[in-house]
Amino acid sequence: MTDQGKPSGAADGRSRPLRRNFIASMERAAARSGAELRWHSERWVAELRRNGRRRHVVGYNFPINDASSAFMASDKVATSVLLSDAGVPNVPHSLLRLRPDDSVADVVARLPLPAVVKPLSSSGGRDVHRAGTPVQLFDTLGALATRHPALTVCPWVPIRHEYRVITLKGRTELVFEKRSSDPSTGPASTSWDDPAEWRHNLKLGASAVLLDEPELCVVLGGLARRAMCALGLNFGSVDILDVLGDLSVIEVNSGVCLERFSRQDDDCHAAAERVYAAAVAACFAPDEGED
Repeated sequence: MTDQGKPSGAADGRSRPLRRNFIASMERAAARSGAELRWHSERWVAELRRNGRRRHVVGYNFPINDASSAFMASDKVATSVLLSDAGVPNVPHSLLRLRPDDSVADVVARLPLPAVVKPLSSSGGRDVHRAGTPVQLFDTLGALATRHPALTVCPWVPIRHEYRVITLKGRTELVFEKRSSDPSTGPASTSWDDPAEWRHNLKLGASAVLLDEPELCVVLGGLARRAMCALGLNFGSVDILDVLGDLSVIEVNSGVCLERFSRQDDDCHAAAERVYAAAVAACFAPDEGED
C-alpha cells in the first residue's frame, strides 16, 4: 500500500488524523477483497486494482454511482424536485440567488417564516441557519449571500428524530439516529435566540445511536431506497426526519463519510468497517452486461 509510489508511512501526515479510520478501513477492505491499494494526493484518492481492473475512490465518493446522479445529489433543490416528482416525501427546498441589485428586504418579505437557509451545495451543517423573524432572515441572507453564489430555503420543521440510512445497490447497510447534543432543542423548541445547538450533525456535537428496532429500520430503509432510486444512486446516505410522526427525506449524499460515526464506540467502528468493506467489494462487481 503506497502513496504515489512511496511507503504509506512516508505520506504527508496531515491527512491521516482527519481520516484515519476511513484510511484504515479502506486498507483492511482492500486486503480482504484481494485488491491492491495505492494512495494518491495525500491519501485523498484511493486506487484499487484487482484482476486487471482499476477503480478510484475520491474523498468518500466510490465509483458505484454515475457522475450525473452523484452531482444531482449535491444540489439540494434538484434533489427535492426529483424526490417530489417521484412521490417521495421530503422537506421542500427552493432556490434563492441574490443578485447585486436585489433588495434583501424585498426577498425577505416574500419568504415564509420560520425558515432554514443554507448553501445550495454543502454538507455537515456548514452555514445552515434558521430564522424565526424577518430581522433574523434579513441578517442571515445578507451574511450568506456574500459567501455563497446560490442558497436554498426550506421551511423549519419540528424535528422529533433524525435518522441516517446507508444503502448499497438496494440493500440497507446501516441505520442510525443522529441525536442532538442538547435535548432542549426538540420539536417544541421555538426559542430562536437560544444559542443551544439545534442541528443534528455529528461534527457539531450530535451523537449516533445505532437502531435496534427492526420494524422502524424496515420503514426507514424502504423510504431511503425510494429516494436513492429517484436520484439513480447505487450507494449513498439518506437523512430522514421524523416530523411529529411523519417521515420526510431532508438530504441525500452520494459520498458516504462515517469518520466521526466510527470514532464514537466499538460498535459504530465495526458498523463503518462493514459498510466500507461492502462498498469496496461492490467496486469490482460485474458491470451490467458484463459476463
